[in-house]
Amino acid sequence: MESRDLIYLENVKKVYGLGPVQVNALYHINLKISFGEFVAILGPSGSGKSTLMNIIGCLDRPTEGRYLLENIDVSGLKDEELARIRNRKIGFVFQMFNLLPKHSALDNVQLPLLYSGIDPKGRREKGLYILRKMGLEGRWHHRPNELSGGECQRVAIARALITEPSILLADEPTGNLDSKTGADILSLFKRLNREEGVTLIMVTHNPVIANEAGRRIYIQDGTIAEDTKLS
Repeated sequence: MESRDLIYLENVKKVYGLGPVQVNALYHINLKISFGEFVAILGPSGSGKSTLMNIIGCLDRPTEGRYLLENIDVSGLKDEELARIRNRKIGFVFQMFNLLPKHSALDNVQLPLLYSGIDPKGRREKGLYILRKMGLEGRWHHRPNELSGGECQRVAIARALITEPSILLADEPTGNLDSKTGADILSLFKRLNREEGVTLIMVTHNPVIANEAGRRIYIQDGTIAEDTKLS
């Protein structure tokens, strides 16, 4: 593992099931991702890309192999240790936004800071600051049902970034948006990556969206079939 490697997977294998019925979801995955990269993980349904995302996001563990995140071997950590790693180092953005419907945009964004030790005033100031960065000034008091799909996704991105994670992990982030709004969200991702150095890993089934990243990794039958630098 080199000093610039944020993510290092070595001979990672993931098997589901017990006894005679087993499914090999990932097969000998070797992968390095550096700080500041924008990587798209692409593949059809059932290819293993969601399993790979879950392992990278510390939502699951490999059956075999090693996963080093910022030089920490997280492969065999217990659930509570993985939860701490997720809270500190990984921001998640989902297709369905996963916002609390009865809470304002600002309340949703502040949620990851509730147990951070930051006082309420500090949480509010940080939340307002990042909402402004997402182009949501004046919308912070609105609930999700009062926002457009694109605005909801911007709130979700703000929530993911508020803890200043090492990785922003986006799972089909434009899948619930129309093409224009999806393009706007992709432009926002590219700006965050280019101007602020945010490390982005985006999981998608859409090759057009994947080609907007700086690197494209194609997963097929649980293995890396292609790993291409695009810019």
